[in-house]
Amino acid sequence: MVRITRGNLRLAERLLAQMRRIMDLNGTQIVSTDIVDAARDRLVIGPGD
Repeated sequence: MVRITRGNLRLAERLLAQMRRIMDLNGTQIVSTDIVDAARDRLVIGPGD
């Protein structure tokens, strides 16, 4: 997550909120790399290099 947000706390909060939405929609309580990737794609944060 730090790599994705580059240490930006505001962006990290947005990413976590989007992850929660995706997890609610999918009815899961387990964070997976697919959920993190989907949240990153929806927020247009940028490449995960």
